[in-house]
Amino acid sequence: MLIRALVLLIATLFVLLPTWLRGDWDGTEGRRVQIALEMLRGDNWMIPMLGGEPTWAKPPLHYWLLMLCTKCSGVDYMMLRVPAVFAVFASALLAGEILRRRFDATVGWIGAFGIICSPLVVFVWPTAEIDPLFASLTGMSIWLLAAGAGHHSKLMVLASGLLAGLAFLQKGPPFFLFAVGAYLVWFRHRRLRLACWHFVPMVLVIAAYFAPLWQWYVDPVGMLKVVNAESVGRIALFQMKSVLETPAFWLRAIMVLLPFGFWCFWEWRGARDVRMSANDLTLRMCSGGAVLAVVLLTCFPGRPTRYLLPNVMLFTFAVSPAVAHFYRHRGGVPGFARGLLWFLGFLGAAALIAIPFVPRAGHASVGLALAVAMLPLVVRTPRHVVLASLIVPVLGSWTVGLERSLRWPENKRAALASGQLLRREIDALAASDDLGSYGHLDSTVLLASGLWLTGDETRRRLPDTRWVLHEDTDWRRIQSAEYLTRLRLQLPYKAFVLKERVPK
Repeated sequence: MLIRALVLLIATLFVLLPTWLRGDWDGTEGRRVQIALEMLRGDNWMIPMLGGEPTWAKPPLHYWLLMLCTKCSGVDYMMLRVPAVFAVFASALLAGEILRRRFDATVGWIGAFGIICSPLVVFVWPTAEIDPLFASLTGMSIWLLAAGAGHHSKLMVLASGLLAGLAFLQKGPPFFLFAVGAYLVWFRHRRLRLACWHFVPMVLVIAAYFAPLWQWYVDPVGMLKVVNAESVGRIALFQMKSVLETPAFWLRAIMVLLPFGFWCFWEWRGARDVRMSANDLTLRMCSGGAVLAVVLLTCFPGRPTRYLLPNVMLFTFAVSPAVAHFYRHRGGVPGFARGLLWFLGFLGAAALIAIPFVPRAGHASVGLALAVAMLPLVVRTPRHVVLASLIVPVLGSWTVGLERSLRWPENKRAALASGQLLRREIDALAASDDLGSYGHLDSTVLLASGLWLTGDETRRRLPDTRWVLHEDTDWRRIQSAEYLTRLRLQLPYKAFVLKERVPK
């Protein structure tokens, strides 16, 4: 097992390195780091803080990990992404070992490398964001539960409960969106046998944080109102626009399963008894969790792709035996796969022609397009098809992904230069000593600026500071003669405004 672990660790580091290298924060990644740094600055390990105010949108496990990473190496981009990168390695190792023991070595290797080389894992996982680590914890929990329930292993079910508790502390109630499908299959075929071994440790892990929090730190009623609004309460925001966006959501739900998603059409089950075999139950619980999660998320508005990341783990695990069966298939490439290869080859050839006329495509995309265009010429057997599905995302990582990371400062979302410019302008007005904020401020820019601000991002009240910094769109609801605009900084994708309180 040690050799297998070493191989998977090297593969994980090699595949994820290009995205991992990006020297700037992106999206809400900066928000997670900002909260962790604010908690660390106040030596506060119990209450997530943002702008001097508690923020209960997410539990604190991820912030604890970021705080520990910061204590070890400071605010380093690569170090703060280590938890997510390690989660990929741990997921691949666990999936490989479970599949190896329940099926065979080929299934184990395919499942492990299927996780590492998944396109979303390659391009999304190496971040300081909450969702990748949550997806890994959720996947590992349900894998262990499914294998333990199928083979009556108390130890595996116990481990699944511990990981379920950690997944809850990572993101909260969304864990059950993916677990409930597995629970239903478990109930249908095993009547929740060994349920106490799963639910008791899960509750104990969750209670280890929330019991002292509610006992000594916060009012649980007020906190739960915020948590409800951030989770189940979002259903109330469902509108007709959400219905119209549903087909696009379903398409994204299918796309996140690539490339192994195609093998659900090749699944071979062979003979099985009417009670369902243990191995079949294991796979059904994982696929059931993935499918029902899509159904439940359909009822929520917004539904960004990151909500579906646990399905990468669940479906890759569930389909790996079918991929291994295809891998062993003798003869030529079946007709459907051959047609798909020629279609991809056509797209690659078309991309080679179009790339010179699309400056933003980058030079590295030529390499990826050429590799895709060559697929129908070099892929001759089912084994080649499986290997190509694993290799192409890696080529994408070391071509498009690497160039994207190295050229990130040229991206309009790059925050480092913008934050430094904002800090220089504020310092020129000598405003940093008595500066507050109003409304939501872009965390990536604030981190790059090095400013520490207090303020209510929900716009309930203005700060009592002399200077107020806000994003342009956040002030339109406020008309006050007490404030005069001293600075308006238009960045590539948003504008910041600095106002000064004028004595009456």
